[in-house]
Amino acid sequence: MTRRRWRVNAAWMLLAAAAAPAMAAERQYDFREKKLENGMRVITLEDHSCPIVAVQVWYHVGSKDEDPQRQGFAHMFEHMMFRGTDRLGPKDHFKFIRRTGGNCNAYTSFDNTTYVNYLPSNQLELALWLEAERMVFLKIDQESFTTERKVVEEERRLGLNAPYGTVPEKLMPEIFKQHPYRWLPIGQIPHLRAAKLEELASFWETFYVPNNATLVIVGDVKHDDAQRLAEKCFGWIPRCPDPPRVADREPPQEKPRQARISEEKGPVPIVGYVVRTVPQNHPDATALEALMNILGGGESSRLYRDLVKERKLCQAALAGAFALEQDGLAGAGAVMMPWANKDAILKEVETHIQKVIDEPVTERELTKVKNQMMRGVVTGALTVANKANLLGTAAVLQGDTDRVNKRLEEIRRVTIEDVQRVAKTYLATDRRTTVRIEPSLGGMLKSLIGLGKGQPEDEGAAEAEAPAGENVVAPRTGCKASVKRPEGFPAEPPVQPLLEAIPRIPFDTKTLPNGLKVVVVANREVPYVSITLGIKYGAWADDAARPGVASMTLSMLTEGTAKHTAVELAEEIEFNALTLGGGAGMDTAEVNATCLSDKLGKALELLAEIVQTPTFPRSEFDVLKQQTIMGLMVSSKQAEYQADRELRRRIYGDHFYARTPTGELEDVKKITPDDLKKWWKTFARPDSAVLYIAGDVQSAAAIALVQRHLGGWTAEGPKPQAPVAPPPKRDKTHIYLVDRPNSVQSQIRAGHLGITRSHPDYHASRVLSQIFGGAFDSRLNEALRVKKGLTYGARGGLSAQKFAGEFTVSTFSKTPKTAEAVEVMIEEIRRMQAEPPNDEEMNVTRSYLVGSFAGARETPQATVGDLWLIEYCGLPADFLQRALDAYRKATSDEMARIAGQAINPDRLAIVVVGDAKRIQADLEKIAPVTLVKVAEEPPATQPSGQDGQDTNGEHE
Repeated sequence: MTRRRWRVNAAWMLLAAAAAPAMAAERQYDFREKKLENGMRVITLEDHSCPIVAVQVWYHVGSKDEDPQRQGFAHMFEHMMFRGTDRLGPKDHFKFIRRTGGNCNAYTSFDNTTYVNYLPSNQLELALWLEAERMVFLKIDQESFTTERKVVEEERRLGLNAPYGTVPEKLMPEIFKQHPYRWLPIGQIPHLRAAKLEELASFWETFYVPNNATLVIVGDVKHDDAQRLAEKCFGWIPRCPDPPRVADREPPQEKPRQARISEEKGPVPIVGYVVRTVPQNHPDATALEALMNILGGGESSRLYRDLVKERKLCQAALAGAFALEQDGLAGAGAVMMPWANKDAILKEVETHIQKVIDEPVTERELTKVKNQMMRGVVTGALTVANKANLLGTAAVLQGDTDRVNKRLEEIRRVTIEDVQRVAKTYLATDRRTTVRIEPSLGGMLKSLIGLGKGQPEDEGAAEAEAPAGENVVAPRTGCKASVKRPEGFPAEPPVQPLLEAIPRIPFDTKTLPNGLKVVVVANREVPYVSITLGIKYGAWADDAARPGVASMTLSMLTEGTAKHTAVELAEEIEFNALTLGGGAGMDTAEVNATCLSDKLGKALELLAEIVQTPTFPRSEFDVLKQQTIMGLMVSSKQAEYQADRELRRRIYGDHFYARTPTGELEDVKKITPDDLKKWWKTFARPDSAVLYIAGDVQSAAAIALVQRHLGGWTAEGPKPQAPVAPPPKRDKTHIYLVDRPNSVQSQIRAGHLGITRSHPDYHASRVLSQIFGGAFDSRLNEALRVKKGLTYGARGGLSAQKFAGEFTVSTFSKTPKTAEAVEVMIEEIRRMQAEPPNDEEMNVTRSYLVGSFAGARETPQATVGDLWLIEYCGLPADFLQRALDAYRKATSDEMARIAGQAINPDRLAIVVVGDAKRIQADLEKIAPVTLVKVAEEPPATQPSGQDGQDTNGEHE
C-alpha cells in the first residue's frame, strides 16, 4: 500500500468519524483477486514499506466440519501439516522458513484452519513451494499421528488447567443444541485416541484441496509477480470434489434458558446473559458491535462505569459481540466478588440490557464507539500480517473480500435507530440464556487458598502405544493420489540469497530544559501515533519491605488527577479513541498512549496530566487493590505462576530479581496510597525519563507539543540511587518440588545465573540459545516435543535483564511423564556442551537471526523498543550493528566455548510443580529433592447476614 493512498484514506476516515456525508473514496486496500483453474483463490496486496511478505493459506475447514465422534480432526491437521512430505522431514518447513529470517505458524478455529508464513519478500517462492508440497504430498503416518496426538493432549490439558478453563466447553452446548459450533476446536482426547490413520487421511483428502483454499499474499511484492508464482506453485494441482458444507442451522431460541456451569478452577462466580445473534456477513453485525461496546466495551461503558467504578459492586463488568461464519454470539455480564449475591448482580445486568432496549442510546455514546471502531480499522492494519488476516477473513468467512473496503462506511452508517433496533431484536428476553459460572465451595477455596481436592479430567480409554515395527504410512487416495510434480518444478526448496540490511529509520532527539529527553520517530505511512514515556526506575527500586508499589503506582495513574476523576478520564480517553495507561516491569516503568494522528494533541495533554498531577484517590485505590488481590489469588495458585516464581527465588535468593513486579498477595495487602505518592514523587522525574513519539508526526511540531505539555514538569533533589547487590551463585543441582495434589500435568523449570547484555559474549550467546531452545526446531523442542511428544512446547536459553542475566528452561508434561521430561531436559543441556552445533544448525540459525532483522523492525514502534533498551541499559549506540556482526561471524567453536562457560548442568535449580505423591520418587533418582510448601492465604471474608446468599439456594 502506498503512503499516498494511506494519506487519502486517513483524510476520508477522519471526516467519516465526524459523520460527514458519504463520498467516493479511494479503496483502502487495493488488492487483486483471481481464481486459478483448479478453484484456488489468490489474493494479493502490495505494501512496499518494508522488505517482507506475509503468506497465508486459508483452508475452509474448521471444527464445525468434523464428525461429532471425531472432534479435534481439524486441529489435528494444524499439527500434522508440519510433519513433512516425501521430500521434507518433520522439521523442514520450519527450518527453511527460519533460515531466511522468517517465521511460520498455524491456527484452527470453528470455521477455518490457517497457515501463516512471514519472511523476507525475496523468499516468496519458497513459502509458496512449501505450501504446495504439503497440500499435495503430506506424509500421514502412524508415528507422526501418535506424536502429534500426544502434543495435542498436552495442549488440551494446559487449557483445562487454566482458571475457568472448562467453561467454553461447557457453555457452547448450552447455546448451540444442534449446530456443530457446540464443540470446540481443541478436540476430545477419547475421540483422537480412537481414530484410525485411514480416517485422518480421509479428512485431509476431503478438505485439503485447492478449491477449498484461499492464498493471501501481502507485502513488498508486485501483484503480477505474486500471481505468476502462485500459478507456478499451485496451478498444476487438480481440482477435487467440493467438500461438504454444514447445511443445518441452529433453530431460533424461542424461550429463555438457564445455564449453570460448575467450574472447580474458577475462583469467583461470573454471571451474565448470552444471546445468539448473526454471522459475520450479516447487515446487523456492525450495529450489534456498536451496541455491545456501548453496553460494556470499556471503562466508560454503561456496565463498567455503573457496577465497577461508581457503585463498586463487581470486580469487572463487560459486554461484547463475537461473530462466526454461520452464527454469532453476544453477551453481557460481571465478574463478582467471592461471596456476592449472584441474583442481585444478574438483576443489575438485566436492568442495563432492558434500558438499552427501551431507550435510545445518546449521540455521544454512539460517536464514542464509532470513533473506537474507526481506530480499530487503522490499528488492525499496522503490519502486513494484520492486512493478510483481514483479507483472508473477508474472503473466507464473510464471502466478500471487498468487505475490507466497506468497513469504514458500514461503521459510519450506524445510527441511533439501528442500535435500538438490534437491541430490541437480539437482546429480547426469549433469546437470552442466563449464565451462572459457579465454583463449588471446595473449588473456590482451592482457587483462592489452595485447599480442596481436584480431580483429573476423564480422558476415556487409556493411551495406546503404537505397535513396534515398521511405521505405517496412509496410502494416497482420492483426487490427488496420482498427481506428480510437473516437469521443471523445483526439486529443492527455492531459497534465495539472504537479505541482511538493518532498516535505517531516522529519528530526531531534543532534551528539554527540565532534563526530559524527547525522541521522535516519524513514519507517515499510517495515521497512527504511539507515545511512550520511559522511566529508568522499575520494580527493582521498590523498598524491599514494600514490593509491588511501583506496579500499583503506574496502574493508578489514570484513576484520578487534579482535573479529572477516574470516570471523567475514562470518558475522555475512550471518546477520543485513545489508549492511556501505565505499567511497571522489573527494570523500568512506562506510561503509554496511542491515538490516531489527529488526536496527538489530546493524547499528549492527558498523558502530561496523569504524569504531573495524579491524586491516587483512596476510593479508586481500594477498587484497584481489591482487583489486584483477586487477580493474585487466581494467578498465584496456577502451576505456571508457581513454577516461574519458585525458579526466580532459587536463582536470585535475596536479590530483587527474585521478586514479582506486582508483589505477592501479602505484599499488596500492605500497600497504601501514601506508598504510591511517595514512589511517584521519588522516581518519576523528567531527568530520568525519555519520551518517545512514533508514527504519523512531524518532528518539530511533536517536540513543540511536548514542550507545551511537559515543559513544566520538574524534579526535586538529586536522582535517587538504589543499592544493587550481586545475586548469589549455586554450587550443585537440586530439585524443588511444589506439591499440587491430583494435577494431571507438571510444570517444569530449570536455570542458573547467566551473562548480561554488556558481556562480550552476549550477542553470540543468542545464536547458542536459538540452537538450544529458542525455536520450534531447536534441540530442546525436538527432543521433548517432536521426537517424544512429552510436551506441547519447550523453550530455553540465555537471556538478560538490566542488572543480571540467566540461563533458563521452561516446559511441562503430563504427570506420569514428568521425570522423563526432566531427564531429557538435562540430557539436552549436557549435549549442548558435549556436542557443538553442526554446520546445518549454525547456518540455519545465523541466517534466521540476520534475515529477521528487517521484519522485526517493521513498525516505528519496534524502533522505539530498540532505542529504549539501549537507553535504559546504557548500551553503546551501535548495539544493533554489533549484534548483526556477531551473528554473521558466529562459529561452532565459539558456541562450544560459551556453552562450556555460561551453562552448567551440574548447578541447576530445577523446579517442578505437580503431584508430589506420584512423581517425587522418580525425581529423587535424578537429583536431591526438597518439597516446597506454598503459603496459603485466608479466603476473602464472607459478608455477614444474608448478603452472600442467592435467593434460590445455598452455595454449592
